[in-house]
Amino acid sequence: MKRVVLLMIAILLLIPLASRGEEAVEETIKIGTLLPLSGWGVTYGERLQKAYTMAIEEINAQGGVLGKKLELVIRDSQGKPPLAAREAKKLIEQEEVIALVGGWSSDIAWAIAQVVQEKKVPYLLDHPSSDKLTRQGFQYVFRIQPTWGMYPTALEDFLLKVVYPQENRKLRVAYLYIDNPFAQSVWEYGLKPFFRSHREEFDLVLVEPYQGVALDFRLLLLKVKAAHPDLVIFTSFLRDAILLAREAREVGIRPLIFSGVGAGHSAEDFIKEAGGAGEGYFSSAPWRGDMSNPQWETWESKWTEKYEHPPGELEAEAYSAIYVLARALEGVKSWDDVEKAREELTESLEGVDMDTVFGHVKFENFGGYTHQNRAYSLTALFQWQEGALFQVWPPTVAERPFFYPVDYQIQDMEKQEGGEQ
Repeated sequence: MKRVVLLMIAILLLIPLASRGEEAVEETIKIGTLLPLSGWGVTYGERLQKAYTMAIEEINAQGGVLGKKLELVIRDSQGKPPLAAREAKKLIEQEEVIALVGGWSSDIAWAIAQVVQEKKVPYLLDHPSSDKLTRQGFQYVFRIQPTWGMYPTALEDFLLKVVYPQENRKLRVAYLYIDNPFAQSVWEYGLKPFFRSHREEFDLVLVEPYQGVALDFRLLLLKVKAAHPDLVIFTSFLRDAILLAREAREVGIRPLIFSGVGAGHSAEDFIKEAGGAGEGYFSSAPWRGDMSNPQWETWESKWTEKYEHPPGELEAEAYSAIYVLARALEGVKSWDDVEKAREELTESLEGVDMDTVFGHVKFENFGGYTHQNRAYSLTALFQWQEGALFQVWPPTVAERPFFYPVDYQIQDMEKQEGGEQ
C-alpha cells in the first residue's frame, strides 16, 4: 500500500514539471501589426497579412526563434490614424507584444510612431515611406525600405548611365508634381539634390506643382511643351497620372522620356485607362525584390504556387521584415520581463546586418536619417511594355530589356491603328 501511495505522489509531483515543460515548448513571441482589414485600403491589408503569415509559418516550421514560436497579433486600423494609435496602445499594454511591424501607410505609421516612442517599443517599418518617419531622431523606429526621397534613384542612375551618354549633350528637364507630402518629399530629398549635383548634364527648365483635383491639365502641359524638354518627369497619383498622359499626347509633347516616380505610374489601372498614351512610360520605385539573390527565386516560386499570382514590392518588404525581426529577436535574453525584452530587441535591431529577399538590411544614421536602411539601391526603373509593367533597370534585376529612346508618336499611331482593326 505504501508503495502505491508513494508512486501516486511521485506521479503528482511530476505533473507540474511536465506542464511547465509543455508551456515552454508552446511559448510564443507576440509581434503586433496594424492593417487596414476594412475600408478603402483592405486590398493592401490582405496582401500584407499574406506576406507576414507566410514568413511566420516558415520560421515556426524551422523551430521558431530560440525555441519559441512567433505569433502575429493583428488589429484593424481601418486606414484611420487615430484608431491605429489607440489599437497600437492596446497591442502594447494588453497583448504585451514585443514589437510592432508595418502600418501600411505613412500617416498610419506616423500615428503609431508617437505611441511607440512613449511606450519604448521597437517598431519596424516595411512600407510606410515618408522621409520624416526616420528624420525625427525616433529611437524606436526602424525602416528597411526606401523613403520617398529615394524612389527616383533608379531613374537617376538610368539617366546618368544610359540617356546622357547616348545623347551626349545637356538635357532639358521638366518636372511636374502633385502638391502633397509624398511628391514634396520626392522633390526635396530626391530629385532636387540630384539635379543640383548634375548641372553639367541636366538643365531644369520647368518645375511646377499642381493640384490633384484639377479636371484639365492642358494649360500646364502647353507650358511644358513651350519649354521644349528632353525629359518629362511626374510624381502623380493614379487619376492625375492617367489624365496627364492622355493630355500630354493631345497637346503633342514628344520628349525622349516620360517617367513617373512610383504611385500612379506604377499602378495597373494606369495603363488600362491611359492606353496607348502610357505605353513606353517609365516609373522609378522600390523594386519587387533582389532577383540576384538565389533566395528570391525560391520565395517567388513558393508565393506564386500558393497564391496563384507573383509577389510585388509590398509582399517582398513585409515578408523580409518578419525575417529581420526574427534575426534581431535572437539577441533577446530577458523573456520574463517584456519591457526589458523590448529594450534588448531595440539594441539588437541596431546591429542587424543581413540579406533578405527584398535586399540588404542594415540600419544606420546618415544624412539626417536615424535607423534607416541605406535603401537607395533597392529601387528599380520599370517600363510599360505591351500593356504590362516590367523591371528594366538596373541590369541585375531586369525582367526585360528597356527600349530607348521612346518614340511616343509612333506608339500612339500603333495603338490607334490597333484600335481600328
